[in-house]
Amino acid sequence: MFLNKRMAPAELMHYQALEIRKELSKDEQNKMFNLEKGFAGEKLYDKIFNEIGHENVYVLRDVYLKIGKVLTQYDSIIVTNNGVSVNEIKNLSGDYEYKGNKWCKNASHMENNPYVQLSRAESKLIKLSNDTPISFQVDGKVIFMNDDFRFSTEDKNIENQTIMINYLRNYFREYKAERLNENAKKIVLLIRDTVAKNSYFVEHADITKLKRGLYCGSCKQFDLNKGQFQFICNSCGSVESYETHIVRAISDHKYLFSNQPITKQSLLHLIDYQVHTTTVSKFLRKYCNQDSKGKASTHIFKFYDSVTALSEIRKRQRYKDKVH
Repeated sequence: MFLNKRMAPAELMHYQALEIRKELSKDEQNKMFNLEKGFAGEKLYDKIFNEIGHENVYVLRDVYLKIGKVLTQYDSIIVTNNGVSVNEIKNLSGDYEYKGNKWCKNASHMENNPYVQLSRAESKLIKLSNDTPISFQVDGKVIFMNDDFRFSTEDKNIENQTIMINYLRNYFREYKAERLNENAKKIVLLIRDTVAKNSYFVEHADITKLKRGLYCGSCKQFDLNKGQFQFICNSCGSVESYETHIVRAISDHKYLFSNQPITKQSLLHLIDYQVHTTTVSKFLRKYCNQDSKGKASTHIFKFYDSVTALSEIRKRQRYKDKVH
């Protein structure tokens, strides 16, 4: 069973928020494209796992574990009674080979070797097993999710660590025979105790280069007409409440300025003062935890992103959004 929800990576959220407010450089476009492609592969992995069923195993997705002093990211960890399997998920396309301990594309040596990444991730869990009374086995697979991916190798060990998308369903079916017991629960609790925040995400946008103001959640245009309680988009006609716009702005602030606290003034500046300060204060209190008090109070968004928050809002929203 899935134990947590897979969310879009923080770095992807940054570039998606950035793209709305400025023209991305070529390097930024490439980064966002690769992040979107990788996340699409992870979602497809989850979809196929759902179709086959995962009720006989525990699955942790997209988590950062701090084991010892090292922080390591895991795409998927499958926990059974006997141990864990690390799944490194890749959504690559083209012709690749593993030859002479080198990861190559079209005969050119590539960085970011997925088998080295897998080995490092496995080694941290092996250390966790060795350092605690709960002993468990660790293995892993590199999962290639793109049907336009072609791979060759003469290394039998690498071959055994490789799962192509056309075999993925069979791989998941191997877990159908598992039956969870207390040992699997103990392993999961042990792993969960090491879950940590992603400290690698440190992106920070230059506010002077951003378009400030509020924008339509549907067409992303900044052409809004302000009503008493809602904004109407002049481009597509969508109607969204002040509350929806402020929550989206809080989420954007979180990902645009990862190392900068949210204050009332910094949020007002981002939205170009299009909503009154008292209204902004009300929604900051409602959707954020106050981290410090006084004139320069700082706030921490309670939700992962605006989508998560808005799904809660719309259940009890007084002024309903009408998005086209």
